[in-house]
Amino acid sequence: MAADPVLAMRKQTLAAIRARLEHYDMKQGELAEELGLSRARLHQLQTGTAQAFSLEALVRIAIDAGLTVRLSVTRPYAQD
Repeated sequence: MAADPVLAMRKQTLAAIRARLEHYDMKQGELAEELGLSRARLHQLQTGTAQAFSLEALVRIAIDAGLTVRLSVTRPYAQD
């Protein structure tokens, strides 16, 4: 079975968010408010799995955390 490309994008986005959050010097409650999340949801973001979040939710959180998110869609290469 092929790997799920959407799950791979969610994992990559979650890793980028976690790396970014390490640079914030805020208490958990302040950080949750900054990102528009509850403290419980922030905890889940910091310790949970990518499956707990939709790709759309992760993109919104990434943008709120100051990250730039880009999506590239290409046609498949011609196969000879």
